[in-house]
Amino acid sequence: MEKIAAELPSKRQFSAALNSIFRARVGEVEEFDICLVGFDEMISNEVQENFSLLFRASVETPPSQGIYHLTHEALGSMDLFLVPIKKDDSGLYFEAVFNLIKAVNA
Repeated sequence: MEKIAAELPSKRQFSAALNSIFRARVGEVEEFDICLVGFDEMISNEVQENFSLLFRASVETPPSQGIYHLTHEALGSMDLFLVPIKKDDSGLYFEAVFNLIKAVNA
């Protein structure tokens, strides 16, 4: 699990990418644009980091939860588990939640 977390962009890198476009694909579905529109830091202490990302896709995007392959110009490629959470006139919104347990020196 540590290897997976190490391969993802950091919390700081994600927050710097706010309001930028990612290319997304799930399974064999055609790629589509998805914009990082929200970043919410929930917990950050010596034991864990917990934050969420909110993405917006077009209103026509199928509301499927699953592992999406995302590509970003500055952050590179990554696989994230995205869950559709709401839909309005602006688009379909997906959330990714991170709960990273920090190593504790015993």
